[in-house]
Amino acid sequence: MGVKWLFAAMVAVLFRPEAFWKDGRERLREVNAMKEYAAPLIAIAQFCKLPFFAVPRMAMLMAIIGFTVDVAVLWLLSGAMAAMAGSRRSESLQEDAVTLLCFSLTPIWLVEPFGLAGAWRWIVMAAALFYTLFIARTGTIAMLGDEIPQIEPFFGKSALLISTAAIISFLLQGGLIRFFTSF
Repeated sequence: MGVKWLFAAMVAVLFRPEAFWKDGRERLREVNAMKEYAAPLIAIAQFCKLPFFAVPRMAMLMAIIGFTVDVAVLWLLSGAMAAMAGSRRSESLQEDAVTLLCFSLTPIWLVEPFGLAGAWRWIVMAAALFYTLFIARTGTIAMLGDEIPQIEPFFGKSALLISTAAIISFLLQGGLIRFFTSF
């Protein structure tokens, strides 16, 4: 998949989530969502932060730290969602849960440059988190609804995990930025 596909998928997830999940359920199983969508999108979001730092070396350090934190959070969330789906569940269900996360976290990654915007960052992050949960809910019903009989409790646990991980990631990145820029 190329850059054109990446941006088309990003626009579809953000502006037509219901149609994206319904149309793409079978196509998404052929895509390695972490490698072909999440990692490039996280990198793009980190590069958007570069102009906000006066020192180029510090900007690159912050981009590397932000990328590492985002990928680590995605990896931990994927493991937790796969475990929540159950070890007795099929391998495809666990892969669907990972794909769901990779596409659902798009709003959170795209608003990370606003994390440097002072008091407004909390409002922007809260809006991105709510929209992420909306996308995740539609994706959970579309992707996992057939395989998990009680989808509402599963989504409730997933929403709690996603919210907690997003807030921790946001606070950790903000703290690291303050720590490294205080020298």
